[in-house]
Amino acid sequence: MICTRQVASTYMAEDKVRQLYVNQAQKLEGGGRFKEAEKLYLMVSEPDLAINMYKKHKHYDHMIRLVGLHRKDLLAETHLHLAQQLESESKFKEAER
Repeated sequence: MICTRQVASTYMAEDKVRQLYVNQAQKLEGGGRFKEAEKLYLMVSEPDLAINMYKKHKHYDHMIRLVGLHRKDLLAETHLHLAQQLESESKFKEAER
């Protein structure tokens, strides 16, 4: 069975396919369907969009998971930045974790 991405890639330019998937992911994100949106972002090699989605919606565990998988070089810096952000919001237990 041929997947939708293969069909789209056959008949559309790669940047158009990417934009189609990003737009669909943004709709899913708007509807609170984060896991499905994440899959689409990753399908078109846009892990930063998935990371930012989770950050925006304060799903920090998922954000850290993706940083660890796709941006390992930024993991320590991300932990530090997140801890500082949570501390500034007086969420001390979360910042400590």
